[in-house]
Amino acid sequence: MSSLFALDWGRTYNVTKLRGDAIAGVTIAAIAIPEDMAYATMAGLPPQIGLYSSLIALIMYAILGTSTRLAYGTTSALSIMVAGSLGAMGFVDPADYLKAASFVAISAGAMALVAWILRLGALSNFVSETVLVGFSAGAALYIGSSQLSKLFGIHGVQGNFFERIWNVISHLGDTNVPIHGGAGMFSRPGCTGGKFHKLPIPLFVVVGAIILMAVTDLESRGVEIAGEISGGLPRPTMPTVPIGHMSELLGLAFGVFLLSYVEGVGVARSLAAKNEKVDPAQELLANSATNLGSGLFGGYAVGGSMSRSAVKSSSGAATPASGGFTAAIVVIVLLFLTAPFELLPEATLAAGGLVAVRRLFNVNAIMRIWQTDKREAIAVLATFMGVLVFGMLEGILIGVRVTFVLLLIRVSQPGVSILGQRVGTTDFVDVKRSPDAVTDPDVLIVRPNSGLFYANASKLTEAIASEIVRRERVPDMVVIDMAPSAQIDLGAIDALRDSRGT
Repeated sequence: MSSLFALDWGRTYNVTKLRGDAIAGVTIAAIAIPEDMAYATMAGLPPQIGLYSSLIALIMYAILGTSTRLAYGTTSALSIMVAGSLGAMGFVDPADYLKAASFVAISAGAMALVAWILRLGALSNFVSETVLVGFSAGAALYIGSSQLSKLFGIHGVQGNFFERIWNVISHLGDTNVPIHGGAGMFSRPGCTGGKFHKLPIPLFVVVGAIILMAVTDLESRGVEIAGEISGGLPRPTMPTVPIGHMSELLGLAFGVFLLSYVEGVGVARSLAAKNEKVDPAQELLANSATNLGSGLFGGYAVGGSMSRSAVKSSSGAATPASGGFTAAIVVIVLLFLTAPFELLPEATLAAGGLVAVRRLFNVNAIMRIWQTDKREAIAVLATFMGVLVFGMLEGILIGVRVTFVLLLIRVSQPGVSILGQRVGTTDFVDVKRSPDAVTDPDVLIVRPNSGLFYANASKLTEAIASEIVRRERVPDMVVIDMAPSAQIDLGAIDALRDSRGT
């Protein structure tokens, strides 16, 4: 397989695939363009920066990506992560803020490139589905809280979810409900569901809002609009940032890299076609190229979008080339259609952001985890609350730590099975599951149900001692079935050796 994955699917490209990719590309563009602008403002950046970022990401992923259904571009989670961290650094000049955002994207891309060189594609396995479910739910509320102030025309504040919500509640009297409340109807779930779910409703809403602003005097009555949007295509540039912020920016970049890559691979795997293989190593390279390219062309962090990917999956995309068609539409907008978008109300952009993030709160996934494993539910709750209280980056890192703690607890308490011989066979099975299995009073056969290492070996020796005490006479021999343990460390060996006199 070539690192330029386009060379692989390009060999079999035909008219049928071209038609499917074109339809999917145009469909995604109708959704992505207003979303990109909304996400950019969510990140504290001018609307066109969202278009720059997605344009480069779409092109790079079409060349290097392995998933036909994954749609790369700006995302709500990455946007709010960038806004939350950069906003706390106190950048006064908007130009410096943009440079910092681009630097973070470049750094995240460089980290992905290093990970690809070191063959660390398995990184995607270290952030569990449990953490992503908790993170997504927390992100939905966190992001929503950041958009409510714009929706109601209230001055926003920095802070966690609870501080943002309190700011909205305490200033509700300042909003002009008849003017700003109208945009709220676009955030109703029904606007994008039902029998109209395949229509580009966000685009219709955007066009309608632009027409409304053009034929009324709502701007003079206090409705804020997007304002000047620079036209033309992005140009390559190397951003410079103050040395004093370097450690904070690199920490943010690591969080961006981790979230962007893991979430993208997770989305690609969940939507993969029956015979499609998503290559985690190649996805690292694609992630590196998309973020490096976005940052070097004046954009900010990008990743795989769940909402757009779901639409892309249902729109008949045949290859990653569908992203190229979406990129072509973005180019047309940047070259010829930025003027109309300058009239777009910020309340409409906020409503669009609320519509997008509501999909992140997956109640069914949370309930499934709760019903299946209460310990995993703890990780969901920890991640969820971590995002609400401390922020996006901190939340996902808390979730990863809690998951590892739970894993250590699980492996440090291995179950131990007492084995007996199944009558008429040479098979040895757990006597609790097969009560008819025969045990020899002179031989005790035990099997740890997970791999042995220094932290859990004592549990095995305790189980052996308890079984010996329970028996009427001490067995002449203890046999340990080590089949579940491919390797055993020195600490476990010493624990077993010390227990020989038990």
